Amino acid sequence: MNTKKKLQPDADGFLYGLDDKVPAGQSAIYGLQYLVYFLAGSAIMPVIIGAYLGLDQAQIAEMLQRTFLLSGGISILQALFGHRFPIIDGPAGLWMGLLIILASASTSFGKGLNVLRTDMEFGMICAGILVVIIGLTGLMDKILKIFNPIINGSFLILMVLQMSATVMKGATGISSGNITIQPKFLLTFIVTTAIIVIINLKAKGFLQSVATLIGVVCGWILAYILGISPDFISSNDGFIAVPQAFAWGKPTIDSSVIITCLIGEFVLFSNFAASIRGMEEMLHKPADHKTIRNSTLLFGLTAALTGIFPVTGFVPFASAPSTTKLTRVAARGPFIVGGVFMMILGVVAPVCSFFAAIPPSVGYSAMMIVFAMMLIQGLNEFRKVDFTNREGFIVGISFMIGAGIMFMDSTAFASLPQMLRYIASNGLIVGLIVVIVLDQVILRKKKTK
Repeated sequence: MNTKKKLQPDADGFLYGLDDKVPAGQSAIYGLQYLVYFLAGSAIMPVIIGAYLGLDQAQIAEMLQRTFLLSGGISILQALFGHRFPIIDGPAGLWMGLLIILASASTSFGKGLNVLRTDMEFGMICAGILVVIIGLTGLMDKILKIFNPIINGSFLILMVLQMSATVMKGATGISSGNITIQPKFLLTFIVTTAIIVIINLKAKGFLQSVATLIGVVCGWILAYILGISPDFISSNDGFIAVPQAFAWGKPTIDSSVIITCLIGEFVLFSNFAASIRGMEEMLHKPADHKTIRNSTLLFGLTAALTGIFPVTGFVPFASAPSTTKLTRVAARGPFIVGGVFMMILGVVAPVCSFFAAIPPSVGYSAMMIVFAMMLIQGLNEFRKVDFTNREGFIVGISFMIGAGIMFMDSTAFASLPQMLRYIASNGLIVGLIVVIVLDQVILRKKKTK
């Protein structure tokens, strides 16, 4: 390990490489910078999802505590014992979409959101156990081969289509209990979105990387001025509060929720692999078989922990290479310090209560940015595909079926067996199943000799 203080960037432009030791003072400063990245990726989604899951502001604050603690802890474990790269683990945009879809379907079918929450606890634990089995048996490579560009692209774009109505209802104030469009909500949404987009396109370096955080702060101020910002509710647990296991209640079993969790976790495999590959290429540190196995096992452990300490499903952020390039510090030390800071915030109750008061229209603006980036990712996947009639049929049929179900009233599926209701009424999941069956079975390409 190189312990010599570096004064000049290396050939790749890094001040400190992956295995370099950074002086304590600099580690603390870089750690604070990482904390901003942690917060930018983890502070918004729980607030939006919490409202859909029927949680009040205090319960959302508790969910934020668990999110912060797990995000910091899992990221540190991966950096030390898993893939060993400075990659933040945090709430996945894909899981945000799946949870909102499940919550909407649950309400339509008459199931209480309190039951859905406990179903999710058990579903995520099952998903985590399955991922651990995959890691131990070495099946990950075979699963990743299924999720090729045409399947990944179809899934990502269907996800954006599915969430578009949710975003617009949040932007206009409809999802906050209003019947008609609320101008103040819409103005806050537009201003917040404009700030995030302008900073993303015009700024450079660190400022660009925290565009969402800046936009949220500005939107929050505007919402406060307009009188649509929720009141801050202080925690009743004092200054320090330790997150509780199974905070939503004793886990319950619903086979359709379990299947949805399994599908969601499988889809995240491609995102998980992309994050690691991006860091491998940038740092010229290819991961060996043991490293991949260990990181997969920790990925499964993470899924199980998001069920035990109920939060949104996690994924290693694919933005990690960009973040590392911006900081020019690839060393693990500062990253671990940032993770420790994040864990500390996870037990400081007032901090999480503060973030739980983010105005809905501001949160939906940040949510739209996430899914706009997801659309770009989906289109980039399609750029890798050589489209012929075969590919056109696969994408066209899966989109027509998946998007068509999205426009159907979920009560149309009430006559189906309970195990099939959530899956059949979910255009995203049905579309994914159709594209996989068409690509891998019905219209499967013949292998060339």
